[in-house]
Amino acid sequence: MYLFYAGAYNNEPQQIGVARSRDGLTWERLSDKPLLPNGPAGSWNSSESGHPAIFQDPVSGRTYLFYQGNNDQGRTWYLSKVEVKWKHNKPYLAD
Repeated sequence: MYLFYAGAYNNEPQQIGVARSRDGLTWERLSDKPLLPNGPAGSWNSSESGHPAIFQDPVSGRTYLFYQGNNDQGRTWYLSKVEVKWKHNKPYLAD
């Protein structure tokens, strides 16, 4: 199982990480760095990249990470998506 989670608390900044488990009880982070960090200063998601949701298209089999971002400490929200690809049983974000 893979868990895509938001690390940090509301706009501190929030970023997305990934953990893996074989039994659903014991989890290990795949990296000490976020899979999807918040954006640089001035970008649409400079305060947050969080609230992750994974979707696998049943027709194409492609996997997408949907997430929320903002640049104003949570006063507004924007939604975006990025394709997730897999290599050696680890997710990475498509360019």
